[in-house]
Amino acid sequence: MKMSRKFKYNLMRLLRVKDSPHQVALGFTLGFIPNWYPTFGLGVILSVGLAKIVRVNPVAAFLGGVIGSPLWPALFFLNYKVGGLLLDRRTRVDEIEDVDYVEALEQTIDGVNSFFSKSYTFLAGALVNTLLFSIFMYIIVYFLFKAYRTGLLRRLRGKL
Repeated sequence: MKMSRKFKYNLMRLLRVKDSPHQVALGFTLGFIPNWYPTFGLGVILSVGLAKIVRVNPVAAFLGGVIGSPLWPALFFLNYKVGGLLLDRRTRVDEIEDVDYVEALEQTIDGVNSFFSKSYTFLAGALVNTLLFSIFMYIIVYFLFKAYRTGLLRRLRGKL
């Protein structure tokens, strides 16, 4: 099955669910959250698990996790930058190419052991970004799903 056809199929599954726009938007938002943190490929699994614990739409959480997965360098870059701004610290990450997944994980683990370690910058940025972007994402997905659900479903049926 082609990737675009598979994406359309999952999007149709999401649009056809009987869940409210609130459950879909919250599922998508919760699904995106693990992408802000180093999860070593377990982000999508964590997304679906988190959705099931909170009892929101797991398909939306899966899509949120999958959409966010390729964005991790940009998300980690934002974590460093926002953390640096909040804590008034200069970060070693000046460009998106400077983001290293393993180093971010090591710094995150170091942050648990030392309050003033260099990873505190990453963690502070991640927490703020998670909160702000989650609120923003929830609002956007909620209104898009509520307003365009039936129209999108009709269009996808014709193209599938």
